[in-house]
Amino acid sequence: MCRRGENIYHRKDERWEGRYHKSRKANGRILYGYVYGKSYEEVQEKLRPLKKSAEITLKLHGKSVVTFNEWSLQWLNELQTTVKPATYASYQHKLKKYLWKSLGEVPMYQMDAQAIRAAVDSWKSQGLACSSIKVFFRLLNQAMAYALKQGLIETNPCESVKLPKVDKKRVRALSLREQKKLEKVVEEDRDPRAKTINLALRTGMRIGEIAALKWDAVDLEAKLIYVNSTYQRLCYGKGKKSILQLGPPKSKSSKRVIPLSDKAYTLLKKLKKTAESDFVFTTKGKPCEPRLLTKHFHRILKKAKLSGIHFHQLRHTFATRCLEAEEKLMVVSRMLGHSSQKITSDTYYDAQLKERIGVIQAMDQLVG
Repeated sequence: MCRRGENIYHRKDERWEGRYHKSRKANGRILYGYVYGKSYEEVQEKLRPLKKSAEITLKLHGKSVVTFNEWSLQWLNELQTTVKPATYASYQHKLKKYLWKSLGEVPMYQMDAQAIRAAVDSWKSQGLACSSIKVFFRLLNQAMAYALKQGLIETNPCESVKLPKVDKKRVRALSLREQKKLEKVVEEDRDPRAKTINLALRTGMRIGEIAALKWDAVDLEAKLIYVNSTYQRLCYGKGKKSILQLGPPKSKSSKRVIPLSDKAYTLLKKLKKTAESDFVFTTKGKPCEPRLLTKHFHRILKKAKLSGIHFHQLRHTFATRCLEAEEKLMVVSRMLGHSSQKITSDTYYDAQLKERIGVIQAMDQLVG
């Protein structure tokens, strides 16, 4: 039974339900609020103040009554055609897991500096790293800047919020002893996919770049590897749905050419002799999923009796060995695919200590 014009309904469970225009979605559609009661009169009484309050709010704030959840979802959908699928999936994951939980139900007209500081504090209380919080904040700032551009808000509240200082963690590279031990175990292992470990140690390639590596990107005659793609698992939509995607690397600077060392050349030459696929490392003719390569990595670590090491440290180890061998920072930076030398310099600070000590000693000798 429905009372015409009042949006009050008698449900099958014998309760009464009333709905009212609570807000609007980012696309302009009505967002309803609901109340329940044992009688028509009870629901009618509950609805009266809520309807009045919603009417006043809509008149005062117009389009900005939309929640951050609704607005950021529209922003993300509009962004989808201008960014890489990996970037879109990353944004979607961060919004869903962190930003929407803290700010999702906040109307845009209430998205002020205080609300954002409260969200930052909640992320800190969860034990999230300052670097992660900085990434979330950058994403939030983009969504709010777009809202400002569209006339939804008058100012961007993110501009009034100061983030906690990021303490950069020093990257631990494997010691020379650990590296030699690990490489020896890999050489003795029969599974070709274990060889990804030594390739990472000798080229500095990321796990997704190694997974995507094809033989047509390996020039054994010129002893060069052309890094032009990556293979990664991306999360999409609701729940934990994900897909594997082969695509271009993470940035323009990630596309690069890496010279092969004698060790890397020998490794790839042996693999080429038994190659049955276009991919260097394969599972049934398809590229190996990074998760599978990580599984093999942990298996090899166990055989080598090493622990507390993740795959990305192999890339750090490559960079550290290059710098220890007194290679130029610019050259190492380009081989790693860093967008600037500063990233390389800041990340591998310890590897440059030898050079800095030499500068101090030279200064002492000059001054006397």
